[in-house]
Amino acid sequence: MLVALPALLGAPGAFASRLDDVNISVKLNRDGSARIREVWTMDIHDGTEWYLVRSNLGDIRITDFTVTDENGNRFENVGEWNVDWSMSRKAGKCGIVTKRDGCELCWGLGSHGEHVFTAEYTMTNVVKTLSDADALHVQFVSPGVQPRPQHVRVKISSDLAEFSEENAAIWAFGYEGDVRFANGTIVAETDAPFTGDRHSVIVLARFDKGIFASPSVQDKTFEDVKEVAFYGSSYEEYLKKQKQDTFLGRLFGVFSALFCVLVGFVTTRSIRNRNRKMFGVDKVKEIGYERDLPFGGDIVQTRYILGKCYRSAKENDVASAMILKMVKNGQIVLSRDANGKVLLALAEHPDLEKMSRPEKELLRMIEEASGGDRILQDREFARWSRKKANAKRLSDWVLGLNSAGLELLQDNGYVSRNTYSPEGQLNARRAIGFRNYLKDFTIIGERKSEEVALWQDYIIFGALYGMAEKVAKDLKEIDPKVFEEAVGYDIPTMNRVIYLSNNMSNSLMSAVTHVQTAASVGGKGGFASFGGGGGFSGGGFGGGAR
Repeated sequence: MLVALPALLGAPGAFASRLDDVNISVKLNRDGSARIREVWTMDIHDGTEWYLVRSNLGDIRITDFTVTDENGNRFENVGEWNVDWSMSRKAGKCGIVTKRDGCELCWGLGSHGEHVFTAEYTMTNVVKTLSDADALHVQFVSPGVQPRPQHVRVKISSDLAEFSEENAAIWAFGYEGDVRFANGTIVAETDAPFTGDRHSVIVLARFDKGIFASPSVQDKTFEDVKEVAFYGSSYEEYLKKQKQDTFLGRLFGVFSALFCVLVGFVTTRSIRNRNRKMFGVDKVKEIGYERDLPFGGDIVQTRYILGKCYRSAKENDVASAMILKMVKNGQIVLSRDANGKVLLALAEHPDLEKMSRPEKELLRMIEEASGGDRILQDREFARWSRKKANAKRLSDWVLGLNSAGLELLQDNGYVSRNTYSPEGQLNARRAIGFRNYLKDFTIIGERKSEEVALWQDYIIFGALYGMAEKVAKDLKEIDPKVFEEAVGYDIPTMNRVIYLSNNMSNSLMSAVTHVQTAASVGGKGGFASFGGGGGFSGGGFGGGAR
């Protein structure tokens, strides 16, 4: 009765279960088998067991199934599992429920509350031998898992080869996120929580002949496999648009875009648990005004938080903010031409010590694009970014912003194993609240005198939030003289600097969207398609606590 009391008093979700993280490692062997290690981090308050659905197996067999808990205790494998056993009888045990077209991998929860379970097993014939290539096409996380995962990462590797664009091609389906080559491995990772029963994680990979020698021989080509997987996917739609540019095609694209917006809107309505964990509040809109810079003024960490609550800064806004920050810190300096026109130029010996890794990389690309005179001109960036190798480099830089942000958050102790510290939550709230503050700056009556010293930072973060011009205008209207003293430039000069930073960032990012789409469709990594992915092995529907 005491346990049920909060629900009876109208506090739904007081004991809601949570699935914080799913981290899957796949090691491929010469014979096409895979040793799979899955780490499930959760806080569960219902059910007696956890189970994984593995259907559509065909000639795949699952062997050597083991489970350990967060204390390193190895579970007893009882063979055929009985779902009707009590919680106490299931505790410390694991087993398999055999189905007509596959099986369920099961283990006892032991108790409700926080757990970290590690399941390991071998899947034979995961890699298929085709007539012209070898292929892997597996659903690693099934739709319908309850509770829904907040984050999923799948890493595929092999001691036989380092995977890259040279010997493999990759695509992913079923989730919002990306798939990429990283240090000789294939990484598929979500960048938003699962919010419906259609979300899953499916990876399709093509491997050159010679790496594997799988006995699972299929009488088909890789194009046959890809055609089935592409059906209903964003990749298919891109290829259709490449072949035809009709009014009907454009109209379909508009409806597709509207559908994506609708999906995004629905997604934002189902993230209360994530908000509590990241921000310490139920709803992001509950966050009011924050006057302090988030994460001590770090752009990369702030951008990561914005992305996690569907307020992700555009790539050109991120680049513009970084350029303005470089102006403030002296890596980029003001110059003037013969007519007195304001120009931006690279400093001769810039101080790189306090710059983040993405900021350093952006500065290196700016330096390469600027030419011998070290003067920053947007037409030079437009020409530089149109070159295939440079556009790919820019695309990789954008794709790496997310992982760089998470890495910094972890290094600074703001987040550990998908759990935010109180200081991390405070700064996450500042990332949203500071945006609210800048947006309504002119209507806020109470301001502190010490804020004047931060006005240049206000403009930098205004650029990150996509409103640098508005912030500069608001500050100028408060007191033009104080504005010039705080920012270091007169108002026309500051407006020119903002204009130049926007032009440079737009030029740098102009090729990224095309490159990422073409690369994704071509199997070089990039965005994952929410739709499509048919023809996979493994997976099915369901899983989780029961």
